[in-house]
Amino acid sequence: MRQNGNNQGPVRAALISSEEAFRKAVQDSTSEVGGRIEVGLETDATPSELLREPNTPLRDYEPHIIFLDLGPDPDDGIRLAGVLSRAHPGVAIVGGGPELTQAQLLSAMRAGVSELIDLRSAEDELPDALDRTLEKLGFGRSRSRTLGQILTFISPKGGTGCTTVAVNTGVALRELTGRKVLLVDLDLELGEIASFLGVKPRFHLVDLLKNFHRMDENLLTSYIERHESGVHLLSAPFEPETGQSVTAQQIESVLAFVRRHYDFVVVDTSKSLAPPALAAMRRASQIFLVTNLDLCCLRNFTRFLPTLREIEGSEGKRIRLIVNRYAKNSLLSLEDLETTVGLPVHCTLTNDFHTIIESLSLGRPLVLHSKTRYATELMDLAARIGGKHVNPSKRRQSLLGRAVGAVLRPSKRSGEALSHA
Repeated sequence: MRQNGNNQGPVRAALISSEEAFRKAVQDSTSEVGGRIEVGLETDATPSELLREPNTPLRDYEPHIIFLDLGPDPDDGIRLAGVLSRAHPGVAIVGGGPELTQAQLLSAMRAGVSELIDLRSAEDELPDALDRTLEKLGFGRSRSRTLGQILTFISPKGGTGCTTVAVNTGVALRELTGRKVLLVDLDLELGEIASFLGVKPRFHLVDLLKNFHRMDENLLTSYIERHESGVHLLSAPFEPETGQSVTAQQIESVLAFVRRHYDFVVVDTSKSLAPPALAAMRRASQIFLVTNLDLCCLRNFTRFLPTLREIEGSEGKRIRLIVNRYAKNSLLSLEDLETTVGLPVHCTLTNDFHTIIESLSLGRPLVLHSKTRYATELMDLAARIGGKHVNPSKRRQSLLGRAVGAVLRPSKRSGEALSHA
């Protein structure tokens, strides 16, 4: 079957599902495209029934996309996906089903399922999956509306200052662009973003997940905390054991949902390759790897790399390397780091322990209250991310901060208190 790289003619689709919620989600998503997708075949037969039927309804129909409900027995659904992908080479299979095991996920990929969504949140996940599917087939995006960027921050070890960078980047994005910013704390055991912001959340991520099957924009606001800067927060659980049951698929569903309501979703992950962190990287528009110039970080970094490259794929355009607490007299150089990990350094952030500790102790983001060089560098990082959305006057103010920081640094060395905006 040929792909349509010139966007000529409708996209032919088939729908196989007996699940009403999945059928409705497909109908709603395809109707948004304004006639570009033609669902020319529908059946409510289950995968088990179709596997027993030698003359499949798809025999004389050549779809570009098959929306496949994996059914009550996902193994049968995966086997049917394999049959369909062999019978229709080049077809894109968008599967919907329950939570799958790692073995089932791998089998589904090998069977030709290119997108897999949770049936409980099909209405929220399907539009994004459809966008990606149409792009892979050469038809372009399905919708004109812009989805928010997911910015995932991760570190090869604890103590690198990753959370400080993530929180202040999110606050700076709000300050510079005026757009909607959500901070998501995915350190599900020991998340600290609430403390960094000086807020006491009423609810957290696991509370949201318990009601995700009925989630809409109005209900979402019930689980979000609002900071004085205008930034919103989805907090980590309050007790470490509460988040142990959270799965990668749940995280992907939540991120797919919130990016439809925010311009920037800034995700701070645990300092590991746990399933939630991997899910956040898979969904990310950009992945920010925060490291220090020391041997421990470098050693862990090299252990991270195979997984990161597998997630990133062949294009390699999403990863941004940030060196935090950078000092020119470090035993390791930036060149050493770049050579070892095979990635260019995106930016460096000054080592400013005093400013950071003061900010954490007060629960006040330093980009709002400090005029030091470190605060200015964080504002400049946010400006690079915000791009065309940055207010020019705000950008100039950020750059002028370097001169202010240079004046303030001698007073800091002499023990005087730091100035705050």
